[in-house]
Amino acid sequence: MLLVATLFALIIHEAGHALAVILTRAGKVQGLVFHLKGIGLKWEPYSHDPIKRSVVSLSGSAVNLGLATLFIIAGFEILALANLVFGVVNLLPLPGSDGLRAYGSIKGTT
Repeated sequence: MLLVATLFALIIHEAGHALAVILTRAGKVQGLVFHLKGIGLKWEPYSHDPIKRSVVSLSGSAVNLGLATLFIIAGFEILALANLVFGVVNLLPLPGSDGLRAYGSIKGTT
């Protein structure tokens, strides 16, 4: 069950990025890519607007944290935990993280 919850959290995280790309018109979603670190969204940016790029970067974690809240309320602890971990860890400014990408977009370094 933990593996399924983790995979769900990862896929929903990337769906959050894809939705943000579409809603902000920041680019074109090309699909998912699979690599050693996990799954990532492949998209072609149309805009280098730092706000749009930051929204796209942070949207995956926002979806995970929102779902974690709903799963806690509903009593699905494993799903809540998986989404909480993905949401929080991706906000940290670590190499390859969404948090670092958002920070870099705002500072103009990415």
